[in-house]
Amino acid sequence: MIHTGDPETILDAARAMIPELRERAEATEANRKLLPETHEAFLKAGFYRVMQPCGFGGLELPFGIQTEMSMELARACPSSAWVAGLLACHGWLLGMMPGEAQEEVWGSDPETCVATSFAGSEISARRTNGGYRLSGRWPFSSGVDYCGWAILVAKLASKDAPDGELHYLVVPLADCRVLDTWNATGLAGSGSNDIVVEDAFVPDRRIAPFAALCAGEGPGCAVNPGYLYRLPQMAVFSFNLVGVAIGAARGAVEHLTASMQPTSRATGAPIASQQSVQLRVAESMAEIDAAHALVDRNRREIVAWGEADAIPAVEERVRYRRDNTFAAMTCCRAIERLLPISGGRGLAAGDPVNRAWRDANAVARHIALTWDIAGAIQGAVALGLPCPDPFV
Repeated sequence: MIHTGDPETILDAARAMIPELRERAEATEANRKLLPETHEAFLKAGFYRVMQPCGFGGLELPFGIQTEMSMELARACPSSAWVAGLLACHGWLLGMMPGEAQEEVWGSDPETCVATSFAGSEISARRTNGGYRLSGRWPFSSGVDYCGWAILVAKLASKDAPDGELHYLVVPLADCRVLDTWNATGLAGSGSNDIVVEDAFVPDRRIAPFAALCAGEGPGCAVNPGYLYRLPQMAVFSFNLVGVAIGAARGAVEHLTASMQPTSRATGAPIASQQSVQLRVAESMAEIDAAHALVDRNRREIVAWGEADAIPAVEERVRYRRDNTFAAMTCCRAIERLLPISGGRGLAAGDPVNRAWRDANAVARHIALTWDIAGAIQGAVALGLPCPDPFV
């Protein structure tokens, strides 16, 4: 195993940051992107380098530490946690790309952050000498304002695939425009803005087939021997997201139980002494713990697969995606159960329970955590049908 950092050091740093992130949560939402002081704190703590290859200045920690890190940070500010987890994950993706691309991005500055966007529109990719001329618009690029490069997805036509096949392309943000488009009710402070590319040249050395990364066979394996870069990318990608939903739900319970003093009253009776209130709190806490346990079990399985230099079978791969989706959905339900007892305070946009509810639901809207998709895929495989998603 190749690890140059200590997981507990990262998790302790995340826990230590909770008080200040709680104080900044409302300002982060108002800013619509990560506050500069939060970005600097994350950079200094090494959060963005958790999954970055150690050969390029990263920490290369065991898979799933990014999930636990996001979970801790999201107890205070899910938007900030979302950016921390995703920018860490993007270092993992770049570690699967050609070594030349990694050298370009990190060679002079290992702390360079990388953005992504997978769902572009109006994309044009024209083959030219040594690469492609790329144009298009890619939305939902969380944390992009603090990044120097972006990994974008586009269909590239070739002699063997005239209709085009999906590829990852690494593009300097100096060749792009970032549009300030993010106005959302959930994860409002994540700065998930749009990237616009207008006829930028992307050389072949910064391009890799989407399918290769999904199969754990990305070109980065040639320069990064650690198991992280051989994991089937799409099968385990949702581990980079689900921790925010679990952390948001934990934060909601923590705020509610701390703010609901035993002497707080409604209609003459202390609220906390009502059995119905106690049962709501207990059931939500149990659901959150169950969601965490499910994710953690699978995370440990993936580490074992990786350290054994093995790829999980399709049955396991679809289960991982199903379980993370179920965990996110369960956390949304746990927060929803708390809303009636949060009272009028819970109607305020700045209320932590209100924010957790909006943010957890935003996490669960990500395509990688959509129950109708993940549940149907796993159900089809369980019933002996072919896997509907060729990239899982």
